[in-house]
Amino acid sequence: MTTNPGYAEPQVRNRDSDEPRSASAPIYTAAVENIGGTSGEVRVRDGQKLATAPTSHTERGNNPEQFLAMAWSTCLGETLKVVLAVAEIDALSRVRVEVELHKEKTGGYYFVPRAYISIDGLSTEEMEKYAGRAHARCPISKLLKGQGTPIVEVETYKNPDNFELS
Repeated sequence: MTTNPGYAEPQVRNRDSDEPRSASAPIYTAAVENIGGTSGEVRVRDGQKLATAPTSHTERGNNPEQFLAMAWSTCLGETLKVVLAVAEIDALSRVRVEVELHKEKTGGYYFVPRAYISIDGLSTEEMEKYAGRAHARCPISKLLKGQGTPIVEVETYKNPDNFELS
């Protein structure tokens, strides 16, 4: 396994399967809230705050396209590490993501996300094989392919200045 200071070691399952696991209790829950859309901030439950900005003013903060690209590149990159570890391949891998924002003719918007994967020392054919396996297993890839259940609910804050989730 490649030693990368500051990186978590991949959690390798006993078998190399691209099949989804059955539903289970959450392993981890990220809690984030946005105040003010792209003219405000994102608050993470642990206290971290990140400024948000529209695509026309990225010097003021990050936009949804960047957050999506960060999330997918990190998730896909970690999943790729697991796939490579299962195959006993000790190689540095990189995942670069671009997220384009397009306007619909009806007035709405949509994203076109694209990931680029490279793995040192492997042929294009081998990279495609492991990239495909990682994409099939990555939770964010699954959401982007419509394989997930996004849930939207409403809630009333008792104290909107204090972000806490139960």
